[in-house]
Amino acid sequence: MRRIWRPVVDRIAPYDPGRPLEALASDLGRRDLVRLSANESPLGPSPHVVEAIVREASRVHLYPDGGSTTLREALGARLGVAPAQIVVGNGADELLAIIGWAALEPEDEVIIPQPSFEPYTTVVELMGAQAVPSPLAKYETDLDDMVRRLTARTKAVVLCSPHNPAGTIIRRAPLTAFLDALGNDAPLIILDEAYCDFCEDPEYPDGIALLAHYPRLILLRTFSKIAGLAGLRVGYTVATADVAERLNRVRAPYNVNRLGQVAAIAALEDRVHWDRTRDVVIREREFLSRELSRRGFGFPPSQANFLLVQVPKASAVLQRLLRAGIIVRDGAAVGFPEHLRIAVGDHAANVRLLEALA
Repeated sequence: MRRIWRPVVDRIAPYDPGRPLEALASDLGRRDLVRLSANESPLGPSPHVVEAIVREASRVHLYPDGGSTTLREALGARLGVAPAQIVVGNGADELLAIIGWAALEPEDEVIIPQPSFEPYTTVVELMGAQAVPSPLAKYETDLDDMVRRLTARTKAVVLCSPHNPAGTIIRRAPLTAFLDALGNDAPLIILDEAYCDFCEDPEYPDGIALLAHYPRLILLRTFSKIAGLAGLRVGYTVATADVAERLNRVRAPYNVNRLGQVAAIAALEDRVHWDRTRDVVIREREFLSRELSRRGFGFPPSQANFLLVQVPKASAVLQRLLRAGIIVRDGAAVGFPEHLRIAVGDHAANVRLLEALA
């Protein structure tokens, strides 16, 4: 019989984003659902972003700028890098796939912290390469373990800081020691910094500054979190111009839509809203952390816009919260049984969560 599908597809578990908010609201008969399961912005997009989308809406019959030129120029000015060092993608998920298309071959190995963001492993397996899991040291990325797992077949190492779903970070000194240990002929180092804008630890490294010393480093960032553009899917990599040129060879033309591009540019221009979002998340993260601790809940200190909270009988508590109109993520689904991953909401949402937990 003719074989149609690649065997690897049978081994891939589809990503489960959960039921749509509207469907859940209908099922529960509630209009006041609060979603704290997807790490979304508590403030939403800047009003300037909404205005930019409205202005651009009448032009959606035209193809977008295939190279996201204006957006890359704006990002380059913000970050202090050349636009040629930036590749923009349809969310971080597409950028991971682009890296896989450009670099990974069968028999390659990719070291990935375990647990972590599921698409890391999915992309590696789809490319026919081998994912090499590196278990966390409780909630921390174990860089020493990653070094021990390096072989001549290691094509890439994935780091996630702040880590999803733990919220922990890799501090400057351990990270630079790790990068130095990889040597001159290092594999690619993919450093996912999706939540970096919410980090206030003074030991959090400046990934952009590291690029000058580590040319195989690829930074992965997004507009989904700090800019509140999760529904438009705009992410980007920052690397050397040579790495970016390789990624652009396999990037699909017109991969970022017109609305996403103008929205991201407007988000960069509204620094007040950007900073306000950061301030709200940090303030509410402190409030939520303090109140959860006072109630006896344990969790690693988070530098992201969510907390990974130890909860006995977590699945039952998740259902109780759902009946109260609050959606959180089951930790078992992201590698942490008896935990709930809870996004930091606005103050009213966080108070509702605490009351429901009580």
